Amino acid sequence: MTSPNYVFNFDALILGCITILLCLIIQALFVMVVTSKFKSGVRQLVNGDRWVLAQIVFFAGILMLLISHLVQIYIWGLSLTLFDIIPNQHQAMVFAGSTYTTVGFVTDPLPVHWQLMTVIMAASGFFSFGWSTAVMFLLSQALFPSEK
Repeated sequence: MTSPNYVFNFDALILGCITILLCLIIQALFVMVVTSKFKSGVRQLVNGDRWVLAQIVFFAGILMLLISHLVQIYIWGLSLTLFDIIPNQHQAMVFAGSTYTTVGFVTDPLPVHWQLMTVIMAASGFFSFGWSTAVMFLLSQALFPSEK
C-alpha cells in the first residue's frame, strides 16, 4: 500500500477542520438568534392567545434554521471550489449538499487524496441537523406549552 492514492492528506484534514469550524460558528449564530428571538416571540404570542402569529413566528424560526444549513452547504461547496478540489462550482455545490445532508445521491467527484473531506462534511451536517432538531423541539415547547 505504498501507492500515492493511499497517502493520508493532511491538507484535507486541515481544510476540513477549518471549514467545519466556520460552519459550526454559523450554526451557533443562527441558533442563538432563533433561541433568543423566536422562542421568546412564540412564547409571548401564545401567552397573549395570538395563535396564528405564534405559528408564523414558529415557521420563521424553522426557516432561519433551514437557511443556516443552506449557508453551510454553500460554504462547503465554496471551499471545494476555491481550493480547486472540484473546479466546477455547480458540481461542488451539489456534491456538498449531497454529502452534508448525508443523502449521498451524487457520485464522489473528489480526487482520492481529498476524500477525507467527504467524511468531515457529513459529520458537519449530521451534527448541525441534530442541533437544529433540538432547537425545533425548544420552539415546539414554546408553541405548545405543557399543562401543569
